[in-house]
Amino acid sequence: MDFAKHEWLFSASRINRYLIAVGGNPNKALELYKYNIQIAQTLHPLISILEVALRNGIDRALNKHFHDANWLITQRGQFAHPKMVYKSSRGHVLPDRFFIEKLKKADAKLVSRGIPLTHGKLLAELTFGFWIKFFDSNSIKILKGAPLQAFRHKPKCKLADVHSHLNSIVTLRNRIAHNEPICFNAKGLLCLITIGTHEKNIMDALGWIDQDLQIWSREMNIFRPVFNRICSNL
Repeated sequence: MDFAKHEWLFSASRINRYLIAVGGNPNKALELYKYNIQIAQTLHPLISILEVALRNGIDRALNKHFHDANWLITQRGQFAHPKMVYKSSRGHVLPDRFFIEKLKKADAKLVSRGIPLTHGKLLAELTFGFWIKFFDSNSIKILKGAPLQAFRHKPKCKLADVHSHLNSIVTLRNRIAHNEPICFNAKGLLCLITIGTHEKNIMDALGWIDQDLQIWSREMNIFRPVFNRICSNL
């Protein structure tokens, strides 16, 4: 397809971001657009592996913490804890209903499909963002650090850094889902360091959970050949 057809199909504003990133060369812009999709294809399976392994790790940790294998159903009062709060943009301290609302939404989806409301079904229905929320400071305090047991091999670092690291992967996942650029830096320019950092962040998080999981994932990781093609051709 020529450049005009790409603009017509995907929108001029979307394609123009790639054009700017490569200094106005239309052929390189279209090549980069395809590479962006290919890089996303290599990263998405790794993110999916991370999401499943992390949620199962948190589930095991909170099962142990609550002494309750059905904690997503029976321990919801913990998610309305008085210390589960956030500060609004105006500085007001308000109840943080994130967990409660996500659980209600998951409940409704299962009910609408006629699926029995069980712990296992809820576990699979809840979003990646739901599980990352367990690593904010309030959640960790209320649950006495239990979610951190999911990262048995995490290096010593601040909780805020863990939360930020995981949030960057959620953001990446969402950008991939919407076919947004993942190969640009903050200035909108092609950045090989940014692309490489995406893969490193995911692989690091997998290693925090389990070293064998990281090795197993690396054996299936096809990121590097695509990344090398970008380095060679752009």
